Amino acid sequence: MFLLQMSGVPGAGKSTVAAHVVKTFGAVAVDYDVIKSAVLDAGFDLASSTKAAYEVMYAQARHILTQGHPVIMDSPCFWPRIVTEGMKIASQHNATYRYIECQIHDLKVIDDRLRQRPSLRSHRRGVNHPPTDLGDELVDGEAFFRDATQRVQRPPDNYLQLDMHRPLSEVLPKVNTYLKP
Repeated sequence: MFLLQMSGVPGAGKSTVAAHVVKTFGAVAVDYDVIKSAVLDAGFDLASSTKAAYEVMYAQARHILTQGHPVIMDSPCFWPRIVTEGMKIASQHNATYRYIECQIHDLKVIDDRLRQRPSLRSHRRGVNHPPTDLGDELVDGEAFFRDATQRVQRPPDNYLQLDMHRPLSEVLPKVNTYLKP
């Protein structure tokens, strides 16, 4: 049994890798963006919705592990607490903590992915287009993604970084090897 923390900037491929892990290993994915969008729909303001969504994600991860299923926490992982809480939850449930970071630096590829995916309220709509709740004013996406790349948190060791410029046929076997007991 494992708790897998996905990580990476928006549009890097976290949810794509998570879907593969669900299919291959029978894990249950807990998607931060789904939770945050629901929390926003419930009337929380943007700042409160972030904290509430992470707390729900942690509670869901605990609940799923208690039921005996491996779990994936699918979030960008920009704050140290996300890693420490994931490690703590895994330890409390005798699960192996795993961490996969999806890396991509080509803003054109990221922009294409953001524009093509089914959009949730908490999603960026493009590299220069913030989530709906932040308004319609264009932002400097290059600066946002440069900063976001620098903010990604990692555990001290035993993690997998994936070059998401590579085809999935090359990337997913690395995921399988990393997660096999």
